[in-house]
Amino acid sequence: MLMVMKTISADKLKKRQAEEIEITSACLSVCTVRVRLDGEWFWVTDRNGKIQRFNGPEHANNLLSHVSTPKATLLHHSAHAEMVGQPEGEVIPPLKVDFHWRSDHA
Repeated sequence: MLMVMKTISADKLKKRQAEEIEITSACLSVCTVRVRLDGEWFWVTDRNGKIQRFNGPEHANNLLSHVSTPKATLLHHSAHAEMVGQPEGEVIPPLKVDFHWRSDHA
């Protein structure tokens, strides 16, 4: 079964309320964002239709502050587990923490 990745532009999110926002971080300086609207997840895209990259969680929040949500999380994948005491090569699940999302229209 082929899963279709749904997307929505940042512009189309203006003044919307998302059920949830998830910031995914491969390293803390490169993030992508998904929003849940009407029970479905959408990747946030730029004006060219490409998944938008942000320079960290705060950058994402600053540029998307026109979107409100009751729940936001930061999902961090570590490519360097051995640097935090994990065995090298061992797959560890991503760290998921609540994120305080600031909105222009709470």
